[in-house]
Amino acid sequence: MASPAADTHAADAAHGAAAGGEHAATFPPFDPSLFPSQLIWFAITFTALYFIVSRFILPNIAAVLAKRAGTISGDLDAAAQKSAAADEARTQMEKASAKARADARAMIDAARADVTAKLTAEQEAAETRLSVKIEAAEAKVAEARAKAMADVPAIAEALARDIADKLAPAAGGTSAPRQRAVGEA
Repeated sequence: MASPAADTHAADAAHGAAAGGEHAATFPPFDPSLFPSQLIWFAITFTALYFIVSRFILPNIAAVLAKRAGTISGDLDAAAQKSAAADEARTQMEKASAKARADARAMIDAARADVTAKLTAEQEAAETRLSVKIEAAEAKVAEARAKAMADVPAIAEALARDIADKLAPAAGGTSAPRQRAVGEA
């Protein structure tokens, strides 16, 4: 028995031969005698594809899109929470930094005041020691001056005698003047 495909081709060839023979066969999609069967198969294929797409593919795509939207929304919410937490942490850090600066400034001021007080105390102690040394030196100078002033009349008297002795022989005629040392009294 002959195959149905061979019969279809034979019928197409016979149809083309009956049409005049100059064009043995036309392009099947453009053959007007095949339009009704093409429309039926188009409707069947469209309905099957519509059913498959609407029942299986679109729900999967919708589920993926919903899951993706949920993930994005969750990520945006988490990012907003983390951003708020980061802002809060930055604010807390700035407050802590300001407090640390204030504490450091207070410590520096306290240390400066302590050092100033110590320096003032040391300066006063040094001034006291210096004034005691100055008083002791002034006392020594005063004692040396008093001693020197006490020796001045004796030295002046000895000097006056020497001068008088030098002048007196010239006036009095003695040939050998007496020479005395300045320290003799």
